[in-house]
Amino acid sequence: MRPSWVIAGIIGLGACAWIVSGQLPGRSGAVEVEATSTAPAERPPPLVRVDKVAAEPMVSNLILQGRTAADRKVEIRAETTGLIEEILVERGQWVTAGTPIVRVSTDDRQALLDEALAMLASQRIEFDAAQQLNERGYRAATQLAQVRAALDGAQAQVEIARIAVDNLTLVAPFDGTIQDRYVEVGDYVDFGDPIAQIVDLMPLRVIGQVSERYLGQIEVGAVGLARLVDGREVEGAISFVGSVADEFTRTYAVELEVENPDGRMIEGLTAELTLPIRQVLGHRVSPAVLSLAEDGTVGVKTVDADDRVVFNPVEILGGSDNTIWLGGLPASVKMIVVGQEFVMPGQKVRPVAATEVGGTDGGAG
Repeated sequence: MRPSWVIAGIIGLGACAWIVSGQLPGRSGAVEVEATSTAPAERPPPLVRVDKVAAEPMVSNLILQGRTAADRKVEIRAETTGLIEEILVERGQWVTAGTPIVRVSTDDRQALLDEALAMLASQRIEFDAAQQLNERGYRAATQLAQVRAALDGAQAQVEIARIAVDNLTLVAPFDGTIQDRYVEVGDYVDFGDPIAQIVDLMPLRVIGQVSERYLGQIEVGAVGLARLVDGREVEGAISFVGSVADEFTRTYAVELEVENPDGRMIEGLTAELTLPIRQVLGHRVSPAVLSLAEDGTVGVKTVDADDRVVFNPVEILGGSDNTIWLGGLPASVKMIVVGQEFVMPGQKVRPVAATEVGGTDGGAG
């Protein structure tokens, strides 16, 4: 029995020694070193290309449909009665102010003018004589006043007769084109009868209608653009903004005045008006920088001062195929222009300036 007890004791001591050996410091360090050597290495933040984009003034435009119109259009009317004696212009002819249009028969009006001139000469002689007598004391002041009144009356009669003769010839009131003529030689005209129509196409007006929503944003003097139906484009200044709405459309007239030095643009052409309605600050970038949030919000990704990604919702103000204008951003941002698809908001990144890698992809030149 004694040898068995000794063997059992030896086995028990060996077991205790093995258990204790697992708690020794040297052994623990080996385990930790082994664990550390098998752990994966931490990945560095991803690289993204950024471009510093600053806000710029951007003008928003309003597109309207319109038509061209003459700057002035006047019907020349008869200022006397009589027969049309002579036609001096043709339809479509360009004339300067004061050019004779038609001439009405003189009848007795020239004779009445000659009579008035003769009476004026007689009254002037009588007045000169009366004035000399008055200065010598042979004519009373009241008598001199009567002679002066007669002289003034004769002068007035001359003016009336001269106006009647002048009215026989109707002239162009301004430079323009004779659009139409309503009389022929031999026609009888009375006071106010239409004789001809003259239009002034230099400058030309382009008229559109604007809703009350934009009325307060259009300023007289602002530069706009008119694109005619034949493809011509002309610039001009807004010359008029209406203050009374159209009875049927409830819109307001707006007019763009454009130069027409050769008169080739005529009245009645269909035109598309592009008018500036406001100036805002926006960021001009490539459409490629746009991103979508999980909820479908359109925005761009930028990098903050801690090199973390920030998603910024934006408003698209306008643009073309190659450039867009964005609103809703701070005045200056570090915009991610390459790599924005692979990073998430809040993620740490390593930004690299676009200029350091051969140019910018996000800004617009």
